[in-house]
Amino acid sequence: MKINWGTSIVLAFGCFIVFILFFVIKTFTQKEYEYDLVSSHYYEDELAFQKTINNAENRDKLIDKVLFENASNQLKIIIPNPEKDMIVGQIQFYRPSNDKLDFTESINSNEHEFIYKDDKLVKGRWNVAVTWHYKKDKTKVFYKKQELYFE
Repeated sequence: MKINWGTSIVLAFGCFIVFILFFVIKTFTQKEYEYDLVSSHYYEDELAFQKTINNAENRDKLIDKVLFENASNQLKIIIPNPEKDMIVGQIQFYRPSNDKLDFTESINSNEHEFIYKDDKLVKGRWNVAVTWHYKKDKTKVFYKKQELYFE
């Protein structure tokens, strides 16, 4: 049986449509392509974003910088504490690919080093946001956000 050119065009379009549908269905059904919102309160967070900008500017004025050391299955966060004052704040860990792994740790310490073991920090990308102030001056808040990869 001989296939004419019209039938060939219809078959080619049909194969192309099946090919595209295969990848669309594959993309929507695989868990690795799902991404959650960073925050379920994104509207309120957006309204308060100017505070975050101001807090980041306060951090930029510090002589010593916040350090993130990612080594040997642990994360060490070093917050500058020149006056050895009490540090109060929080560290937020966001996992862009799975919001169920997000967690927040409170800071209320005279120490300036905070160590997190590998048990909560699974492999992959994490966004770590540190917000803090010194107990002597509660009006000046500092903010640092860092994107980290754990292997």
